[in-house]
Amino acid sequence: MRMRWSVGVLLGVLTLPALADVRVNVEDHQGRADRVPIITVEGLAAAEAIQLRLSMQDSAGQRWQSQAVLRADLQGIVDTSRSGSEQGSYRGIDASGLIWSMQPQEGRARALPVQWQRSGDGVGFQPQTFELEVERAGSVVARRSLQRHLMLPGVQVQRVEIGGREAHLYLPSGQQADARAPALVTLGGAEGGFDGGDLYAAWLASNGYVAVSVAWYRGPGVPKDLIEVPLETVRDAVHWLQRHPRVDPRRVGLMGGSWGGIVTMATAVHLPELRVAVSWVGSPAPFRGIARDVVPADFRAVDRSPLSWQGEPLPWLPYREEVDWGRPGPHWEPALRTAMLPIENIAARTLWIGGGDDRLGDSGVMLAVAQRRLAAAGRGDRDRFLYYSDAGHLITPFLQPTTHRHDVGPYIEVGGTAEGHARADREVGPAVLAFLAEAL
Repeated sequence: MRMRWSVGVLLGVLTLPALADVRVNVEDHQGRADRVPIITVEGLAAAEAIQLRLSMQDSAGQRWQSQAVLRADLQGIVDTSRSGSEQGSYRGIDASGLIWSMQPQEGRARALPVQWQRSGDGVGFQPQTFELEVERAGSVVARRSLQRHLMLPGVQVQRVEIGGREAHLYLPSGQQADARAPALVTLGGAEGGFDGGDLYAAWLASNGYVAVSVAWYRGPGVPKDLIEVPLETVRDAVHWLQRHPRVDPRRVGLMGGSWGGIVTMATAVHLPELRVAVSWVGSPAPFRGIARDVVPADFRAVDRSPLSWQGEPLPWLPYREEVDWGRPGPHWEPALRTAMLPIENIAARTLWIGGGDDRLGDSGVMLAVAQRRLAAAGRGDRDRFLYYSDAGHLITPFLQPTTHRHDVGPYIEVGGTAEGHARADREVGPAVLAFLAEAL
């Protein structure tokens, strides 16, 4: 009996490689936050199960963590792009699973926990650090730190002045002084100010584009409320960018998120020189205006025009909770027709991004409205549409936890599932960049 026990132990030792032989590799694409990192663990026994844990600390000091049990293949390799999670915070094969499935360890969660801390100059962005642990047979055998960059090292950021108002210019690294690159003006949403536009601009500059972020409202020299905000602020930024020595003036576009997407299309109607116009979760018809600094939720919708062009207020879509604007019926069809921007007249190629469960801006429905109108105008393949059925309003090109993406507080409902937002985050960035590479 003793001899058989000893042989069994010996065989077990022979089939389990030494802990020192375990090797961890992360293919992280320079740490780009818009790419899925692939984690491989080598030196395991065939079919051996290990646990991977990923953790981070958000901008409020809250710790987030995910875990997954994965089994090695016959060569003793675990690969997150090929190995399915058998148990943990996500299941199945999903290389992005360890990121999107992270949960807060205590306290209230944030919808977008990676807030991308500003660098010392106030306009750049610091990377987010994630900690990876590999546990084998109850012991941690490897640790790695992962740096995820919204803005790659080498991107230059400058505060500039356009029409007497501050703007933020992002220049890609490695561009020759006499080279001219394609460029975009970027716009944030109803939050106002620079934050949303800066995120888009830093991301675009990290992918080779010159970008300038503009506070089109709630910033220096522009209205504090989203009421009759002049589109000329955005027009001036486009013209300024065309004159910049690092920009190819024939390859300039507009990109905006949420209300910034509406402003993008409203401005593009008047600028035939634009090559592309990109709307993230926007609408082809402006909604009613918004007054700010109103308790308790800061935002209060008002029955006034949100935007203006050459001093004239633009039509807007009335608020009717019971109306499906995708099928408004004969009673409400005239209201939709009146509020619609003449998007069929946009000279630029357009890209529309929408979430099928968007409960804030109904971007999935409004994307379909835009698609029907543009198709009826006979524009062919000039326009593209990215529809994510289970995503809500907060679609971003950056991978981060999505488990609480739907929860932005008691006053606003944004919709979406964790898995739906994870898919959108994973796919939308590469899809937008592919469109820009083709169209711009």
